[in-house]
Amino acid sequence: MKSWLKFGLQMFVGGVFGYLGMYAYLNNELIQIDLTAYELPMMILLTLLLIGLFTWALSRYQLIRRLLHTPLAGEEEDEAEGIMYRAYSDGTLASTLTTIFSLVSMSLTLLSDQSLWFLLFNFFTLLGSFVLSYAFNALLPVMYPDRTLPKLSNPDYAQRLLELSDDGEKHVMLQGLYRTNITSSALMMFAIIVLLAYSLMTGDSQLFSIFVLSFIMVFTNIQYIRIIRTKN
Repeated sequence: MKSWLKFGLQMFVGGVFGYLGMYAYLNNELIQIDLTAYELPMMILLTLLLIGLFTWALSRYQLIRRLLHTPLAGEEEDEAEGIMYRAYSDGTLASTLTTIFSLVSMSLTLLSDQSLWFLLFNFFTLLGSFVLSYAFNALLPVMYPDRTLPKLSNPDYAQRLLELSDDGEKHVMLQGLYRTNITSSALMMFAIIVLLAYSLMTGDSQLFSIFVLSFIMVFTNIQYIRIIRTKN
């Protein structure tokens, strides 16, 4: 019964959005949003965001290095290990976000003919994010000296790291990856619908973007099914 109610609610919400979208499309010959005036403020905002993310990642790296060189024992050592683990997670997230937003900012700079200084800044933040990612991964053997962790040059680094994790760590990783997979698939499907609606309302075809997102969804789902089918 609950499943039917959920399905009915989804159909109702979809119908409302579909009606509003078609109403907007039929009552406006062409919907154009001029973002030209917002290009420079967006670049400044992205620049400040990148500075903040890079500073955050660097501070997490320095915190781990400082704790590693601090003599600790007993409960202090256990507490420090928890702090380092959270700092490592925050730092890797910050470096990854720096990479993503550097590419976004670089794209906006090139497509909107912004100042060359923005492009140079984006290049250095992108390079810095790669250096920080490598530096964080290099910290793992120092953080866990009792484990024989694989070298970064190992082509099967991710697989070897997974094999060395205990059951609790694997369970946490499985939960995170499974939820991420579901969320990513739902967001990409939503993005395709948004791009389709945008194409219909503005006449600016986003077919290439739709094809790219569809290809990513097809590839990731085939890869997932191919992996789980080989386990039985």
